[in-house]
Amino acid sequence: MWDKELTMKSWALKWLEGSLISFVRGSTHLNLVIGRIEKCIKSYGVKVDEVKAMIEAIEQNPAYLPTLPAEEKIARLKPMKDVLERMRRGEWASWKESLLP
Repeated sequence: MWDKELTMKSWALKWLEGSLISFVRGSTHLNLVIGRIEKCIKSYGVKVDEVKAMIEAIEQNPAYLPTLPAEEKIARLKPMKDVLERMRRGEWASWKESLLP
């Protein structure tokens, strides 16, 4: 059973990685990525700190989106980091309300 859980968590982390990269490119909406993060946290054992570390890796590592400067990646991922900080503090309802028009 442990191997299956580890495999699912690994899959979920890869899913989030692709979703975050797609978000930075402008191909995926913020709300969709946040929903995926929430799903991975609740269902696959992913931690908020793991998602935050992934975001920081995308921001700083030139292997991710090499044609985009780090400053641009940081600017595009700032809304995501703000939402993650609210998740970390346990403000699940307020981050959803903040995204409504």
